[in-house]
Amino acid sequence: MTDASVAAALRSPHPLVVVEAPGGCGKTFQGAAYAREVCAAISPGRLLILAHTHAACDVFTERTAGFAARADVRTIDSLANDIATAYPPPAGAANLDFAATARQAALVLRQAPFVAAALARRYPVVICDEHQDASADQHALVMALHDAGSKLRIFGDPMQLIYASGQNGDLARALERWSGLVNAADRVEALDTPHRWRDGHEALGQWVLAARQDLQAGRPVDLTRDRPPAVRVVTADNVSPINLGFQLDAPSRRLVAPIMRRSGALLVLSPHRRTGQAVRAAFGRTIPIWEGHTRSALEELVAAIEVADGPTSLGEAMIGFCQAICTGFSDSAFADILRAEIRGGAAVKARGKPGLIQDLARQIVDQPDHRGVGRAICALVTLIKAEPAFQRVHIDYPHEFWEASRLSEYADLVAGRAHLALRRRHIRRGPPPRAISTVHKAKGLEFENVLILPCDAKTFREKDRRLLYVALSRATRALTLVVSHTSPSPLIMA
Repeated sequence: MTDASVAAALRSPHPLVVVEAPGGCGKTFQGAAYAREVCAAISPGRLLILAHTHAACDVFTERTAGFAARADVRTIDSLANDIATAYPPPAGAANLDFAATARQAALVLRQAPFVAAALARRYPVVICDEHQDASADQHALVMALHDAGSKLRIFGDPMQLIYASGQNGDLARALERWSGLVNAADRVEALDTPHRWRDGHEALGQWVLAARQDLQAGRPVDLTRDRPPAVRVVTADNVSPINLGFQLDAPSRRLVAPIMRRSGALLVLSPHRRTGQAVRAAFGRTIPIWEGHTRSALEELVAAIEVADGPTSLGEAMIGFCQAICTGFSDSAFADILRAEIRGGAAVKARGKPGLIQDLARQIVDQPDHRGVGRAICALVTLIKAEPAFQRVHIDYPHEFWEASRLSEYADLVAGRAHLALRRRHIRRGPPPRAISTVHKAKGLEFENVLILPCDAKTFREKDRRLLYVALSRATRALTLVVSHTSPSPLIMA
């Protein structure tokens, strides 16, 4: 299949066209070019472009500039929210999370066909980006528009399906949905030209596509042959005794440290948040962590606060949050004292370090709700900056920490979380030139130089084929893998 055949399929009269689009092969270029042509000719109605992230929406908005009056570019969550808000369930929609909102929206379109028909008249053409990430309810929403008459153009890549958990059959069902979509399509195409690497790094691009084929077929990525100079392998073992930790012995460190210090853009990738924090600590915290546009620890904090039944459970929510985004806030050094102070109502005056921790506890004891937790987190920031007893506590996710501290400013927890999320979307920070990231948060990014570590049996297991592919495909010029000698990943032959 060629770029020309994909372009022709998109412009065909077929109601449903599916394009499988590996990373870096021109999906956004093809989608945006088609979108501009649709906008120039559509009448009546408007073009609808549905993405899963605000970053993707920004890209499509930029590439369809000049057609704002004829195109709506939005996340699928926002469309689901509009439908669910207009037709809420009997219990109301005020506190629906994203999953519940999508479920309610799909139910409305299924039970009220006139709503789907009205949407299809407004949006006779719909482009869906990264549709492999759609949940069952999001997919049902899109297909309801198709059944009501909207022409669908769907882009996706089952090898980038990394958000569906392998637990409870979620991944299997997501892959089955994609397969069913392909089987139902009037025309199926695939992009296979590595445009991302066309500026002199074609060999790297071809290697990445070959690695994708191996991983998709159940084979390991062979690093022993046909490896271009842009792909480098460093043999080094992670000797950390801590689960998800990271530590190198002196000889291995001498191999990896020059790569970390190399000038120019660098993205360091690992599958786990905790491992990324350990990597940052191992190299002197000189490279920041890319926090992305989602706040998983903050969402978990809010969820825990919502079900908390007093100061003790609120304290546990705060401790869990701090231990997720900081290093050094251990049970023995801080958390156990904080727990004891909250249980005792911070009643017995303490001095020194216990007295400082008692001040944190008192914020929650005196105001046992989200505002007390927010004030305690805000006070912790001051202690980390000013008190020697807290100097070993390091905030690895400062933006997430800042947002959590701002919860104290809102009378309503849900409204506060929504306002912080809205603010985050408008600010739209990009990653710094040099960053450490989880693979999940790096999805959609591209960097000149990418370092993946550690590539061992604990970090990249058999179930992590898609995760490894997403990591490999982020590099545009040079890719380095730190491969274990004693415990290699089953996904890699080195």
